[in-house]
Amino acid sequence: MISIGITGIIGSGKSMLSQVFRSMDIPVYDADTRAKELMNNNFAIRIRLKLEFGEETYRNDKINKEYLRKIVFGDEKNRQIINSIVHPAVKNDFIAWREKTGAKIVAIESAIIFDAKLEDILDKIIFVEAAEDILVKRICFRDNVSEEIALNKIKLQRENVGREKCDAIFINDRNHSLIEQAENFINNLKY
Repeated sequence: MISIGITGIIGSGKSMLSQVFRSMDIPVYDADTRAKELMNNNFAIRIRLKLEFGEETYRNDKINKEYLRKIVFGDEKNRQIINSIVHPAVKNDFIAWREKTGAKIVAIESAIIFDAKLEDILDKIIFVEAAEDILVKRICFRDNVSEEIALNKIKLQRENVGREKCDAIFINDRNHSLIEQAENFINNLKY
């Protein structure tokens, strides 16, 4: 089995590439979605987050995103605490998921592959990138935010993305086809 990581900064097109892989019958694990599900449903995570940050961490039996954002914003120690609780659970969940698929090739989509230390369980990592003006347009449209906020999001993610550690760079713009890049990449895999 070959495990492929799909990473890149916000708005780059990670989800688009994931859809391309799915259309090629390659199962893709969405790390962001599963992390939220685990934070809401995994008893051990819930207990540890409540112990660290109090009962307000959950509201109406769901993760209190606003409360956690306030705790984490500008506080590297709290961010690391949350990551130390959630990232290992996501990693273990992905390992269990990929075994259940029975597929020859699987992928995981995550902007934080290197922060979450997932690279040691992946065979190849693809970095999806797009020009900054394209990123800004996508983020503004998708998140309904100003250009300034979009640029700040991009700046924050660029600092920790790990582009230089990736095995392949996919360009996501009008001049490059993600489908062609994905097909070439998969066809050149040795498995």
